[in-house]
Amino acid sequence: MHVLVTTSHGAGHVFPPVALAHALRAAGHDVLFATPGASCAHVARAGLHGFDSSPAADTEEIFGRLLAERGMTFDRFRTDSPTAVALAAELFAKTSLATVERTVEVARSWRPDLVVHTELQGAGPLVAAVLGVPAVEHTISCHHFRQISSRFGPWLADAYRRYGLDGPLPPAATVDTRPPSIVTYGMGGWPMRALPYTTGAVLPPWLLERPARPRVAVTLGTLRPQLSGVGELRTVVRAAGAVDADFVLALGDADPAGLGRLPANVRAEGWLPLTALLETCTAMIHHGGNGTTLAGLGAGVRHLVLPGGADDFEVAEILRRRGVAMVSSPDAVDTGLLRRLLADPGLKAAAAEVRDETAALPSPAAIVPRLEKLA
Repeated sequence: MHVLVTTSHGAGHVFPPVALAHALRAAGHDVLFATPGASCAHVARAGLHGFDSSPAADTEEIFGRLLAERGMTFDRFRTDSPTAVALAAELFAKTSLATVERTVEVARSWRPDLVVHTELQGAGPLVAAVLGVPAVEHTISCHHFRQISSRFGPWLADAYRRYGLDGPLPPAATVDTRPPSIVTYGMGGWPMRALPYTTGAVLPPWLLERPARPRVAVTLGTLRPQLSGVGELRTVVRAAGAVDADFVLALGDADPAGLGRLPANVRAEGWLPLTALLETCTAMIHHGGNGTTLAGLGAGVRHLVLPGGADDFEVAEILRRRGVAMVSSPDAVDTGLLRRLLADPGLKAAAAEVRDETAALPSPAAIVPRLEKLA
């Protein structure tokens, strides 16, 4: 079976279907990713094959330009209002449109039996319709982006007509990686356990030892540090110095110099596999990114969410309502809040419940036979 996977640009869009792609490969199927521009590097690092679905246009530039035309920057862009949802629909529809021509061209040659597309990638359903094969949606979020993708029509209508089609068909199935108890509204999808992707790494010795006291992971993901650095963590770092716990700043390529002198119980690291770090942690402090959040839910840690933009605020509210998280702005974090994060029995119990719920979901390998039947 040939399976084409179409994604939008960015690690948060490319990484979610990687586990299913590897499960398909392990079952003997061929997988090809259609991913725009620089995001192809994420596919290659995951040991998978892909191609640039937008060689004639930079989808990241399109995204940034459309925001700039409205006087916005990505770090101020939010999706938690009707106006923002309409704007997000336009942004992702237009970046999807830039990938249609090349993706159809390659698909006609490669001839997939099935198309898997991430939630905000509008070319996947079109390609499936052109070829007459099933399209399967793959969630990438802790809520659901269908409120955005359902509005793609006005921007993609001409592309459908160009290929002799009236419009998209409903997906043949939706692979849903959200733990059921955090789902704010249902989709009737196929539940699948989220296995967040991280690149391979040689783990440092300290990460292979059980910590002597509680350990807290701190991360702002990949995009936020690129946009605004990590200086907003200064208040968190100062407060952490008076807490009886160890804090690990997983900063990736970000420069920690702006944080000043770190307390003895705070260490700054570069790239660390988040899943390996969380296995040793009691709690995590993060921005509310979907991949980061799902990794934390699977690990059973408590959350302190510092939302900044995009759908971070929606994710933070979902986690708060489920009882696994507290929510704060970075500059409001103090020692008392960090101590509560580690001591609150309600947070601990809810996090354990969601961990067990996640572990009980079908693995990506269990989804493969269902996809085979569709094709």
